Amino acid sequence: MTMTEEQTMLWDTADRYLRENTDFNQRRDQIAEAIYNQPQKWQAFAEMGWLAMPFPESMDGLNFGLREIAILAELCGQYLVTEPLIDTLAVASTVLMRSERATALVPDVISGELIAIAAIDEPTAESRLSPSCTLSQTDSGWHLQGKKYWISAGASATHFVVLADSGNGLAWVLVAKNAEGLSCETFPTHDGKGGANCHFDLPINDDQILLMGDAAAEALAAFRECAMTLSSAETLGAAQAALDTTVDYTKQREQFGQPLASFQALQHRMANMLIQTETTRSLVYAACDAADRDSPDRGRFARAAKVKSAAVGRKVTQEAIQLHGGIATTDEYIVGHFFKRVTALETWVCSKGEALQEFMALDA
Repeated sequence: MTMTEEQTMLWDTADRYLRENTDFNQRRDQIAEAIYNQPQKWQAFAEMGWLAMPFPESMDGLNFGLREIAILAELCGQYLVTEPLIDTLAVASTVLMRSERATALVPDVISGELIAIAAIDEPTAESRLSPSCTLSQTDSGWHLQGKKYWISAGASATHFVVLADSGNGLAWVLVAKNAEGLSCETFPTHDGKGGANCHFDLPINDDQILLMGDAAAEALAAFRECAMTLSSAETLGAAQAALDTTVDYTKQREQFGQPLASFQALQHRMANMLIQTETTRSLVYAACDAADRDSPDRGRFARAAKVKSAAVGRKVTQEAIQLHGGIATTDEYIVGHFFKRVTALETWVCSKGEALQEFMALDA
């Protein structure tokens, strides 16, 4: 992947920070204590400008494109970051930015005070695109009622961006996590992000309604495509890290007096892992470039990247586990955690199966 000088600087800076401030054993301990977002690390993200990347300079943003955000996403996968960086940037850049309240809300995102997490999945709705959660008008304003389950990174949220049915199209509603009438149950997830199940039954004022009708539907489409591409980039990072860890392990581990890396059969398997990872990298960043150019094919590229990365991420991390042997199945060793994160990303916002069906429909 060819990067500009600015993108190279971003990669180097982010890589150095995450390498120096990420410890796998410490991560495990924090997850065990239900700590998914370290305040000092989140503040560092804000100070380095990561939370400002997708926003225009008029809002004190950096006006970066999806390609730059994908660089962060890839590194998040590589270092198994549990902070909801990609979750927040995806919904803020596609939903909050389209709202009339963007001028008031975006500065709080950039400063790290507002951690917005999308709430779209439901226990009963047939599709994420047609929610059963309702936003209804009352004599005194509005009322939001319904349940949202399996909210990825929901344990770290300060606010939820809730997708609802207004009776006249879709609506996006901003709800503070501590709002009266909102009850949430947080729970550990196998990838370490920390999820939430929430029951909404509360009054809503006009300022909390971000988008309605066609504008809300367009924002949902943009959010889904953004999430597809960024989840693909994060999956790529996890797959690359699993491959790198495996190569290092096979160089050190000996069998019959020789390093495992010297056996041709294992070399072939790792070579195939590398080929698939590099192919995925090309497709992921092609999807980023298509989005940044606002190409008519941006939706096709986003879905192709999602399908390819999900398949390759699962295959590469499974191979990594097999090549390590029994040690990789333990919670104390990092390789299995790459697999866990990849499987969680496979269904985030848009699953591999949904993306494949939509890709085929676009092709038709």
